[in-house]
Amino acid sequence: MAGMVDIHNHVLPQVDDGADSLETSLEMLRRGLQEGIEAAVLTPHFKPEDDREKAELHQQRFAQLQEAVAGAGMPIQLFLGAEVGFRFGLAEVARWPAIPLAGSPYVLVDLPFGPLPSGLEQGMFELRTAGFRPILGHPERHRQLTQDERQLERLREQELLFQLDAGSLTGRFGQRTQEAARLLAQRGWAEFVASDGHNLEKRPFTLQAARQWVEEGLGAEEAQLLFADNPWRLVRGESIACREGQARRARRRPPPRRQGGWLSRLLGAWN
Repeated sequence: MAGMVDIHNHVLPQVDDGADSLETSLEMLRRGLQEGIEAAVLTPHFKPEDDREKAELHQQRFAQLQEAVAGAGMPIQLFLGAEVGFRFGLAEVARWPAIPLAGSPYVLVDLPFGPLPSGLEQGMFELRTAGFRPILGHPERHRQLTQDERQLERLREQELLFQLDAGSLTGRFGQRTQEAARLLAQRGWAEFVASDGHNLEKRPFTLQAARQWVEEGLGAEEAQLLFADNPWRLVRGESIACREGQARRARRRPPPRRQGGWLSRLLGAWN
């Protein structure tokens, strides 16, 4: 299971702001294969206003893409899921087809940019109570969240899993986001790194550069965990390996003062 699995991308064609055609989807997958990606969970946006019809459309496009990939002889495994915009009733939506990642209990949740939803922790609690395991997509890119260490700790205490974007680690989204992503990875508050690939140029379907940074900074074992081992566990519906020792040590620390947190101090320089 050495090959990488990408659990967050927008390769599914013509359903969101990702791949604009079947041909673009196939070329994104070809480039992924060149990078060593052996499997991908396709996660088109599923917005708060979307309904079951949109989920059914995703299933139809997925079947078309699978047929095209097989016809092209491309040795990559494809699974379907969604990047679900946070909404009330999230636990009910998670029961719909094409929403959980690869048919597993794992659900990828996207937060709206701007203020954090008032019912965030309750919504995540309800999702877990319903038998699902939420994964928070690219928390490093949410400005308010990364400025609030106590909120991050509360989410970790709820056993939320974190997925970092490869482009965040390599600086594609700017210095502030890069520093936040690297600090989360260094602290052990990340279980996955995914491409969040949208297209062939500005948001490519790539992981290798980010993996190289993790290998050089955190070690080959950590890179294998974030890019391959945990993603394979996800598609098999197995438990995800977490660096719980570090998380427990973090929870034993006294709550930081408003301006005293490790992340808020750093990010305050760019406020």
